[in-house]
This record gives sequence, C-alpha cells and structure tokens, in this order.
Amino acid sequence: MKQLTISLLLSLTVMPFSASAQGLVPTMEREFEFCEDRPLAPDWMQNLPPREASKGMLIQMIYRFQSVEQVTAADDCSCSTRFPTWDDAVQRYNDNYLGADENDHREAIGTFRAQYNALRPSARSICEVVGHW
Repeated sequence: MKQLTISLLLSLTVMPFSASAQGLVPTMEREFEFCEDRPLAPDWMQNLPPREASKGMLIQMIYRFQSVEQVTAADDCSCSTRFPTWDDAVQRYNDNYLGADENDHREAIGTFRAQYNALRPSARSICEVVGHW
C-alpha cells in the first residue's frame, strides 16, 4: 500500500511536467502560423459573467460565419478578409439579438454554425491556396 501511495504521488508530481513537455499546457501568448496580426475579441467578451456566456458564444459564431462568408463572397483569403475586425459581428449581435434570452442565443448559435459549416469547405479551399487555413 505504501508503494502504491508513493507511486501515485510521484505520478501526480511528474504529470504537470510531462504535459508541459508535450505542449499540452495552454499559454497566454499569441503565436499563429499565419496572419499574426489578427484582431483579438473585445476585452469585455473575455470577462462576461457566466449568465451572459451565451452572448459571447453567439458573437464568436457570428464572427466565424462572417469570416467564411466574406472569404467566399470575395474569393479572397487575405488576412483582413479572413480575420476582419470584431465590430461587424458585435453590431450584428446588437441589431438582432440584444434583447434575446439564452434560448434565443442557443438557437441563433445553431443557425450560424450551420451556415458556417455550409460555407467552410469553399472558404477552406480558397484559403489553402494562400496558406491561410
């Protein structure tokens, strides 16, 4: 029993180091393989209270959809097209979902996810040509 306890303690002590060595520990640094100057989500979205988490998720899904929508419409995957500012996504949320409840947010997230998934293959093929996927 004593050997089992020592083995367990040793594995728990070593586990964080092995996870770090494998690159599994997230960092706060932004390193991207392409489009390194892509805009960050607004700070206020990072600090939403739990009751408003669906608001942040919806804005993120709107942003992702608008990104692939712009890439396919323009047939262009420049960094500014692939990663636009967050202003349009936030404005679209404010115009259409500002007073919505959590159920409305979930429904809208599903709708935008479906639209994103429909355009994603086309956007991906455009972006892979220039190495932005």
